[in-house]
Amino acid sequence: IILKADREMIVANRNDLAYVKVNLVDDNGLLVTNNDQMVYFETSGKAGLIAVGNGNPKEMKSFQADSCKTWQGRCLAIVRASSQPGRYRLEATADGLKSAVINIEIQ
Repeated sequence: IILKADREMIVANRNDLAYVKVNLVDDNGLLVTNNDQMVYFETSGKAGLIAVGNGNPKEMKSFQADSCKTWQGRCLAIVRASSQPGRYRLEATADGLKSAVINIEIQ
């Protein structure tokens, strides 16, 4: 699992968001598009996970969840800052895969 945020720092107010791309990759770092898996998110810190999604137009699962099945090897997590500065940690796990962690600064 590879996590990549659109930025490393967001402002400490509820109107600021960070978009975290989640990609399933092989040992060579290439996107694995033929083996979609459920990705589970655990969070801590001065922000919150407000939505997850995968772009699949047939997906009927709620966006407000702490897990998301990838579609073509990808999904997205959206993080909202709290009104207090600090650090936010997002961990993504999936069965049989090495977990990934990303930290976002809230200023």
